[in-house]
Amino acid sequence: MTRLRMTCLSLALTLFTLFSGTAVAAADSATAGADVQVAQSLGQRELTVVARRVTGIPGPLHVDIITHQGSAGGPLRLQLVPTGAGTEAYEPAPGVPTSTAIVALGEKPGPYSATLDVDRTGPADLTISDGVHTARIPLVLMGQAMSPPERVAYLGLAATGLLLVVSLVVATRVRRGMWIAVPVTATVTALAVAIAGAVLSASAPPPPEPGLQRDPTVDNTANPYRLDRPAVTDHSRPSAMLMAEQSELDSGRATDVDFSLIDTATGLVADDLVIHDSALIHLLVVAPDGRLSHLHPIRVAPGRYSVSMSAEVAGRYAVSAEFVRRGGGVQTVRLPGGLTAGAGKPAAPASFDGPGMRMVDGLHVHVNATGLRAGRPTTLSATIGSDPVLQPWLGMLGHLVIAGPIPHDTPAGGLGIAVQDSAVWAHAHSMGGHGDTDMSGMPGMSYGSNSIVTQDDSMPPMVGIPPLNGDSPPDETVAAFGPNVPFTFTFPKPGRYLAWIQAQRDYRVLTIPVRLDIS
Repeated sequence: MTRLRMTCLSLALTLFTLFSGTAVAAADSATAGADVQVAQSLGQRELTVVARRVTGIPGPLHVDIITHQGSAGGPLRLQLVPTGAGTEAYEPAPGVPTSTAIVALGEKPGPYSATLDVDRTGPADLTISDGVHTARIPLVLMGQAMSPPERVAYLGLAATGLLLVVSLVVATRVRRGMWIAVPVTATVTALAVAIAGAVLSASAPPPPEPGLQRDPTVDNTANPYRLDRPAVTDHSRPSAMLMAEQSELDSGRATDVDFSLIDTATGLVADDLVIHDSALIHLLVVAPDGRLSHLHPIRVAPGRYSVSMSAEVAGRYAVSAEFVRRGGGVQTVRLPGGLTAGAGKPAAPASFDGPGMRMVDGLHVHVNATGLRAGRPTTLSATIGSDPVLQPWLGMLGHLVIAGPIPHDTPAGGLGIAVQDSAVWAHAHSMGGHGDTDMSGMPGMSYGSNSIVTQDDSMPPMVGIPPLNGDSPPDETVAAFGPNVPFTFTFPKPGRYLAWIQAQRDYRVLTIPVRLDIS
């Protein structure tokens, strides 16, 4: 009985240590990540496509198509097309659609939903077609995976539980004490292995993320810890060039302009863009009269993009593109020479007011600017209306585009050329402000340890825009921000600058032009 009591005491101490002192840390996984929001200029429609996070494969992929004011109704055809090959054969083969859905867009702006079926991990294209244009949005469908230390921890815990039962049986059946020490020692060893695995799983760095740092495949998306040979530690990519298939626009009507991204190291097309600020490419176009168009070309083929552009006035149009290659940072490139619209109505004199009150689309907008001096931080803010009903657009509360210095004697119709040749062409974001509504008490919205939404690892947190679904920020259906939209920017040179502030309200993107004189 003494031997049995000592054995039971040892088992009790082991159980206490097991369940009170050991915690297995779950490794970060892309499957627990965020919704994917992608802006798409599909023909004359400006859409936001929201692919909700997939919680299990096989399983459903919920897609929301958010329309804006002025977007025409009509049906869209959605398809999910796997594009990656793996060590195992799948039916249907890569390149063949595995799921199809039809979304009927109405005249009222807002979200329209559809559901597709996901049957495998790996890279896939979400295609959206209006019958004339077809957008191909690259997605990476991740599977559940455990890190090697985490796997060891779970195996150690399972072995500990099994050996506990064995120890109890040996203690009640065997008369010699030396045999009892064998399963007890094995139990303690298994527990030590489990604890070591748990500690290592909490501190082990995550593997390079497929689709973000390395090219995704069916195999590495199913298990990101799968070892590839040779090992790659530098995931950076070279820069890319922007090339347009045509340089002329048709005045007075929409023109489909095709672009290619060319790798500067090889001359081949670059088809490794990742979604950045809710778009694959942000195309900024400044017309001869100073009007800004913020477009998002659709991917029509590997490395090739298309966008429909309307040229209402004759003259030169300045064009720049912002994108991120896999494993690289943000790149901003200008289209050499821009685009030109020949015949057409001449440009009217530009209307760029300085800071102050103005009317924009029937709303009172007050623009305030402080610290207008080169080399020092300048604060620029726009108060749009009086109610906190602004909606996030492209994952941000507001966008600021700056070009300059612009010559004071720039003629009417010459702003496109002036912007194309300007030394500064910047694109900044509003991270929110003290005027934003506190949404932490709303259902489904709370500030946890991982709840701050950032543009990337180097950007400060966005105040007032917590995540909704997992790590996902709220989409455009949430109208609860503003009315103040602040920005901070340091102008490198003195002179006259043109700025455009953009924010969304009532599913309409407002563009506020501002003239700034920097001393």
